[in-house]
Amino acid sequence: MVKLRTFDNAQLLIEHSEKPHYKDDVVCFKSEYKDKIHQENEQYFNKELYMILVLEGYSKIRLNGELITIGANTLLIHGANYLTEHLDSSKNIKFITLFISESMRTDDSYLTQITSILLATMRQNGQYTIELTEEESMTIRRELESLMYLLKSEHHFLFRRIQASCNGLFLDIADFLSRKTIIKKHIGHKDHVLQKFHALVTRHFREEHFINFYANKLAISNQYLSRIVRAGTGKSVNDIISNLLIIEARTLLSSRSLTVNGISARLCFNDTAGFCKFFKRKTKQTPLNYRKGLLIPSD
Repeated sequence: MVKLRTFDNAQLLIEHSEKPHYKDDVVCFKSEYKDKIHQENEQYFNKELYMILVLEGYSKIRLNGELITIGANTLLIHGANYLTEHLDSSKNIKFITLFISESMRTDDSYLTQITSILLATMRQNGQYTIELTEEESMTIRRELESLMYLLKSEHHFLFRRIQASCNGLFLDIADFLSRKTIIKKHIGHKDHVLQKFHALVTRHFREEHFINFYANKLAISNQYLSRIVRAGTGKSVNDIISNLLIIEARTLLSSRSLTVNGISARLCFNDTAGFCKFFKRKTKQTPLNYRKGLLIPSD
């Protein structure tokens, strides 16, 4: 059975607190095949800006249903709300991974601008990867290694220094991409709204289940937000919120630490019956039947 879960920096650091990091905002680390944090046949719904630079070997993944192979000197980058399934990796794979939280990315106006332009350009081109030259790859590698060193330091102005390092990194990535494709100098209003919506929904989907909250936060109408999200993702706002809720519910059901009543409350449903009805409508089975199917041993 393919495992399905949500994934963010906080969850990563519970299991791998030794990874170079700054709070839950930035995590950057070097890995080999034996160090993988995601196993084959595991799906996860990423809630952070995700970047991986492959140094050696290759990896095969399915990203939002699209099969992608990434090899040496390839940079994979995407924003939040992407469903990833790891299929296979070569035994000699070496790579550097960077996760930046949506709150970190959107709290810095310059970082917001450059990453939004970068992600919007890649999305418009239908691409998730950038093929780098040896020289470009070495530049990105040096910057990521410098960031890892910085994350382990006790710099008196660490937060600002990390922001500056991330800004420099993504400016170089945008520069390399601009040599291979046309980058819009300014992100359009609709792309900006979509980026802000993604940041909001990954933070608030547990307690805010309806479009009104997100439209009000963005100071636009429900109808306008619906059109932008549909055009940009092919999904409705309700579909995105429901998918996040189901993935989170499945994650919580995979442990016996919470009852179904507790999970319903955690996800801010009015009552357990409403949660069970929602879960069955989306998955064709009750929460208890889903949990039984996992064959989780009792504590």
